Amino acid sequence: MRKRVLVIVLFLACCRFPAFGLLRIESRSGAAVTITARSLQPGEVLLAVFHPSGETGEARLVILNKEHGFLPGGPSGQRFALVGVDFLTAPGSYRVEALFFNEAGQKEIVQKYLRLHERSFTRRNIRIDERLVTAPPEVEERVARERKILTEVYRSVLPSWLGSGDFMAPLPDKPTLNFGEHRLYNSVPRSRHTGIDISAADGAPIRASNSGKVALAMDLYYSGLTVILDHGLGVFSVYCHCSRLDVRPGQSVRRGEVVAAVGSTGRSTGPHLHWSVRLGGARVDPLSLLGLGLE
Repeated sequence: MRKRVLVIVLFLACCRFPAFGLLRIESRSGAAVTITARSLQPGEVLLAVFHPSGETGEARLVILNKEHGFLPGGPSGQRFALVGVDFLTAPGSYRVEALFFNEAGQKEIVQKYLRLHERSFTRRNIRIDERLVTAPPEVEERVARERKILTEVYRSVLPSWLGSGDFMAPLPDKPTLNFGEHRLYNSVPRSRHTGIDISAADGAPIRASNSGKVALAMDLYYSGLTVILDHGLGVFSVYCHCSRLDVRPGQSVRRGEVVAAVGSTGRSTGPHLHWSVRLGGARVDPLSLLGLGLE
């Protein structure tokens, strides 16, 4: 029992990076948009919160060439937006625009800049069954079909926020900090690792990192038994290599509810969970959601 408690403490110490203020954009009327995040690097999630004033009750945010509205469900009932910085975004200075609208519909644009800092990624060669490096001809049609299914899942965006408070880790075990890792399988370069791995006992319960709706629950060639949860507003959490699926497509789940069990299905070398997050199409480090301040 003491060892189990120590593992949990180490996990929390390693992963719960509190978010801090990066930028405040204020209008002449006193309305403001604040942006917080764990850090400003590729692969991070930014939390933008709108603070209205008496005169200014609407706002929009333009960042990384995308426009975001502010919707209910944020911290303390405030309107918010989540911005994903894809892990392949180039470091540099980026313009941020806040568009404030008063009751008469008049618009005020306030511009500022955020600097995206460089991020380093690990590199690893993995030895595995050759059939899982390159799909053999007899499964090429299956792989293509599954790729289309995933594209359709991520293309669908629920217009409301289904999450409840901050995100939580799906397992208490300490993760491997391998987000964005350059992967080689049997010395052959393959796609980058867009999640993190958490080693755990076979059959250990995997819990939903936040409330949402099951967008997919099926066996995929490369990721094995897989669950994808749709949290609304283009936010998806993904749970791969499971030994068992405990939910079905269309089902609503609560934060912390068991959705699957740890396994080693698909392209895997042992029992573990591959946990990843897509946010508005951006591939982001799921750990950047922990302690973001959505409570």
